[in-house]
Amino acid sequence: MESEARPLDTRFSRRWVGANALGWLLGFILVLVMSQAWDLIGGGAQFMVGVGMGAGVGILQGRVIAPWVTSWWQWALMSTIGTGAPFLLWDVGVGLGMNWPLPLWVCVLIGSVLAGFLQQRLFRPHGPRARWWVAACVVGWMVPEGLLALDDLGFLPGMWAFLSIGTLFFGGVLLGAVTSAALPWILSDPAAGEEVAKRAP
Repeated sequence: MESEARPLDTRFSRRWVGANALGWLLGFILVLVMSQAWDLIGGGAQFMVGVGMGAGVGILQGRVIAPWVTSWWQWALMSTIGTGAPFLLWDVGVGLGMNWPLPLWVCVLIGSVLAGFLQQRLFRPHGPRARWWVAACVVGWMVPEGLLALDDLGFLPGMWAFLSIGTLFFGGVLLGAVTSAALPWILSDPAAGEEVAKRAP
């Protein structure tokens, strides 16, 4: 049993963290590309941040998590929908003339809850531990975003540029490290029936 679980704890975790790091950077690239395209038709919108980051991270995560979920592209789609929906709602509200009282990092919090809920439904086989992916997803997304939120809340004044650069390059590493701490436990749920460690590539 231990020999089967070990690859899930080590090799899988390294691949997972690497995928999140690359997916985070891909997300930034997607946001920039969409922003440039949006500029051609005029105006600005926040939905591109949620959609771009969700898609970039979800695509790379999906390639690693594929053996344990229904399909990797559904995993990526759930990530994109979950993280993008709150930002889209924000844009709709602004378009209707609403003055949102909450900062944008709240959208990340709501988006991580939605993405985690949608993704945990894709785990195969469905063990009861899968529901904990929601909590892992929230903490994983909010650790890097929380650094920027500290500046917004006035706890780290004047640190925006430093925190932004740090989040750009290491946000995905933090997301991957946090969620990789929970995934081996979730995917090895004995209540799910078949030992999922055997699925490790």
